Amino acid sequence: MEIFQSINTLFLFIVFAIPGFISIKVYSLLCPNQDKDATKSIIDAITYSCLNYAILGPFIYMMLFSKKWEFICSFFTFFFYSLILIIFPAFLAWLWLKLRSMEFFQKNAPHPTLRAWDYVFGKRKEYFVIVTLVDGREIAGEYSTESFTSSYPEEPQIYLEKTWKLDENGDFERVVNQTSGILVLSKDIQSIEFFEKN
Repeated sequence: MEIFQSINTLFLFIVFAIPGFISIKVYSLLCPNQDKDATKSIIDAITYSCLNYAILGPFIYMMLFSKKWEFICSFFTFFFYSLILIIFPAFLAWLWLKLRSMEFFQKNAPHPTLRAWDYVFGKRKEYFVIVTLVDGREIAGEYSTESFTSSYPEEPQIYLEKTWKLDENGDFERVVNQTSGILVLSKDIQSIEFFEKN
């Protein structure tokens, strides 16, 4: 008898928590955010699962109670339940992030990206940059396809794939000979200035 209770409990957990957890994890992969404690995560997961079922309710009803679907093969059934439990919750997370990034939402809600650092480098644009260190020194470099920046929740770090020499006027003169780039830690950075690459 206990084994059947365990199976029922597992089934209820899969049905009411898994879609929500998938939405939460996909959203956090697309837009890293603050970690919540387990209790709040479970409540959020159940809420998102219910939202998922509310949107897909008519289709679930047709699948379960309409005789029109009796002829459909088992592969379609497997795909349908995969859509409900995995695919659609992931799509909802992606859609919510896109909506929150729209200008209309920006006027009424905070931006989903927590740090300006992640916002700027998340665009994946190429720049010439001048990094001013806390001791006043300047590092000129090229942020391009082989460069890298850390993202939240990790401490900000930037790797510039090429180091540049500045002339007397502060303009980019030439690439430093035999450079393999430079890694700069956030604790050493005072500011970063960006210049468009032509």
